Amino acid sequence: MRSTQLITGALAVAATSALIGLGTAPGTAHIPDPTAPGTSRETGKLLECTGAAGSISVRANVYQNDTFGNYLEVLVHDGTPEEAGVSRKAAKPFVVKNKVRAVARIAGKKVVITGTAKPTGKVERVHEVVEDAGLRIVSRGKHKLLKPVLEVSYAGQSGKLTCDNAFAFNLKITKTSIVD
Repeated sequence: MRSTQLITGALAVAATSALIGLGTAPGTAHIPDPTAPGTSRETGKLLECTGAAGSISVRANVYQNDTFGNYLEVLVHDGTPEEAGVSRKAAKPFVVKNKVRAVARIAGKKVVITGTAKPTGKVERVHEVVEDAGLRIVSRGKHKLLKPVLEVSYAGQSGKLTCDNAFAFNLKITKTSIVD
């Protein structure tokens, strides 16, 4: 389900950030502890895409969360001995209005994702309950579906990305402890 993927992905990104210290780096002290009980309003965008830059397979996740930050994950040569990837946090959002631009380096080569992600007009209501890391996480709100038209370039090759899961989200997240 879309919202389960979002919650799991958001929690994983936030938890990873906290573990590796991104959440406590200078200038990010305002980021709440993602493992603490409480209620937050989270808005942002998620684009989960696959495709190829020429003959090179590409998997990309563009994640923006006004509470936890902007993350780009890209994997090239998926499932081959040449497989390589990057996960990075960025200060600036990757999707501004309907324009998408995300850049990273993998194995010394630049990967660039550009295009648009326009709203489709379809809205999905979200109400999910998930238990993870000793927390009951209740998400309520909506996903506004997006229709991305994206291109990727890497290692002198380019091609299209297809995003099966793409939406803007506006969620109220309530986390309560389930540990005795």
